[in-house]
Amino acid sequence: MRGAHSGWSVSRPIAIMWSLLAFTACYSPHTTNNGNTDGAPARQLDDTGNDGGQKDMATRPPPTLPTCIGTPLPLLQSGERTYVTINFTGTGGQADLGPVDASIGSGDSIDGSFLIDFGATQSTIDLGAFQPQKPVPLSCQGDPSKLGAYCSFGAFDFFGSWGAVTLITEDYSFLYNSVRQAGILGTDFLSVFPFTLDYVGVQNGGVSVYNPQIWKSTTDAFCTDGELIGAGYTPLPTDGFYTNDFKNLRPLSDVLVSSDPTKTDHLTVPNVPTVPVTIVGIHALAQLDTGYDDRIYRHSINVNQALLDLLLKQSPVQITRDMTKDLYLTTCVPGLSQAGEAYLFNASDEVDFLTATGTVGRRDNGYILFVKQTIEAATACGGIETWTVPAAQFGASFLVDAQAAMFDPKSSRVWLPIQ
Repeated sequence: MRGAHSGWSVSRPIAIMWSLLAFTACYSPHTTNNGNTDGAPARQLDDTGNDGGQKDMATRPPPTLPTCIGTPLPLLQSGERTYVTINFTGTGGQADLGPVDASIGSGDSIDGSFLIDFGATQSTIDLGAFQPQKPVPLSCQGDPSKLGAYCSFGAFDFFGSWGAVTLITEDYSFLYNSVRQAGILGTDFLSVFPFTLDYVGVQNGGVSVYNPQIWKSTTDAFCTDGELIGAGYTPLPTDGFYTNDFKNLRPLSDVLVSSDPTKTDHLTVPNVPTVPVTIVGIHALAQLDTGYDDRIYRHSINVNQALLDLLLKQSPVQITRDMTKDLYLTTCVPGLSQAGEAYLFNASDEVDFLTATGTVGRRDNGYILFVKQTIEAATACGGIETWTVPAAQFGASFLVDAQAAMFDPKSSRVWLPIQ
């Protein structure tokens, strides 16, 4: 059974004016929690809240997708995030959440749109997103009509049945989305097999038609290094951060040095793809967060105080404080917010993704940095702002603009197009 476990939870940006929700990882064992931000859009948005950043995809050659990446499912796009349809069946369980529509047979499927979120370690479900009939859990720890209940479902179809799964109840009804979010699909599922996010999709006479897909392979059938390198991809190491074996996760003390070792005892880093990068030449660890919808300021990068200190010490002329773009982020503590202080890149906005040997695997550009401030009352929430090593979270638009990303948990690597 795919299970839920207790652990530290962290905040992730949401823009209140557009109700953009994103969830981020916690420390293993695995949970998620939500956070809010407040900010103004940097550019004109369309009717889905998208600033049109993907529109140049059709003018760029799409990356080659080798056949070894498996089989696809279609994705729905809202802002910079993608959703997959999860199928449940209408058969009953031990809990009854309300009257069942008599026109729906017991064998009919019940569908919901789940966010593909490699930045979340625990999957969730919003039962209110299903109409007219909700999935019926087999059992719950807690009241399924309230938030935070751990519920077991006997039917969950994502590239086939997963058997009984455990999901945490949440509410996403406030999101300003073109997709009604019914849940989050986190790395409790997305670290089991190799998955590929194809942000371009169908080719029509050599022209890219924006029709994103997610592909699933198996650990035995997934591409060889030679096949991926030959197709124009570069491997980025995620050793100890993203794996199909939790025993391989690094201890939390590797990234959070504390005078009180009991704060990190028996805890690991979150099972989230985290790769080495340089930001205007400064080395850091960066979480690749497909649930971080940075449609308001595309190519947003959240950084912690340790990384900001290095940037200001070694490259002070590269970034400029811009108070007009500050955001405010909630934490896992109800009613408690933390500031996200904005810094704009100056002449150089170079962001390099590094290979295992330290060479540049892919070169990109950032737009804006948000410094996640540490609040003593929220330290139990975790997050990169609690890390003492330089760390960052990259918005989903980085991967959208890369057009494809392959996540291989067995080898603990993410493959991106070289350019």
